[in-house]
Amino acid sequence: MQIALKIDVDTHEGLKTGVPALARILRSEAVTASFFIAMGPDNSGKAIRRIITNRGFLSKMLRTRAVSMYGWRTIMSGTLLKPRPVAMAFPDLVRELSADGFEVGVHGYDHVRWQDQIDDLGEDGLEQEIEDAFQVYRAILATEPRGWAAPGWRTNAVALRLLEERNLLYRSDTRGSAPYRTQVYGKLLSTPEIPTTLPTLDEVLGREHLPDAASIAAFYKNQMRADRLNVHTLHAETEGIGYLESFALLVRGLKQAGAEFVRMDAIAAQLDRESLQICPVERGILAGRSGWVATQGTSNGA
Repeated sequence: MQIALKIDVDTHEGLKTGVPALARILRSEAVTASFFIAMGPDNSGKAIRRIITNRGFLSKMLRTRAVSMYGWRTIMSGTLLKPRPVAMAFPDLVRELSADGFEVGVHGYDHVRWQDQIDDLGEDGLEQEIEDAFQVYRAILATEPRGWAAPGWRTNAVALRLLEERNLLYRSDTRGSAPYRTQVYGKLLSTPEIPTTLPTLDEVLGREHLPDAASIAAFYKNQMRADRLNVHTLHAETEGIGYLESFALLVRGLKQAGAEFVRMDAIAAQLDRESLQICPVERGILAGRSGWVATQGTSNGA
């Protein structure tokens, strides 16, 4: 059973506190993972607009006890309080992750702007978001990024076309079941998409009966399938801060079950692009998540 742990880092506090905690567990268990880090400012406070624009956002905030996980400094970042940088606040930590054998990918520049305004930014705005993110990545790691994961699993045709021009090894922008390629404006893109295949913890908290760390770990262990790649997206702000014990129990339980942990870029390097299924990228609604996400549509054939 193959498992790719995809760790999204959306905020300053997530990188400062959540990432080191998760990395300690991964190192102690000799398990690898792929970290996708927001390269720009932490404007988390501006996400408050989703109470109006995204049905279910307020109930999700209450259900997941977001304030206790994120803290008031993050909740107010970019509104009442000045936004703090994410990646550039801790460049040594980012370099340490890479040096220790973890994959480091790009999770956008301004996470909130991309997630909330992707359809309003236009080609120039999206290109600037991408270029700004790549510039920060290069400044920290002195190399080009190979993997990109869209903030909030939100993408569109323009973003996909612009990212295709970056010659990435892969993208991880959608929710789905298996790696695939897609078409934009009638052109088959070369860059493969490796979708997240499992629900995230913030989507299941308050919906499933998960009273303790052991039950959370058991829930996710039961979600894993032996017949496909399991891409499990974690959040540094969730598992790394409020639910660290459940993450540790899950990793240990999967190891005992003989699971193979793989980096996303290692999976991408092994893909035969020509034989991948071709699927549209569609917009859908997932249980426990407010607003739309990009999803893997039905295959059009290989």
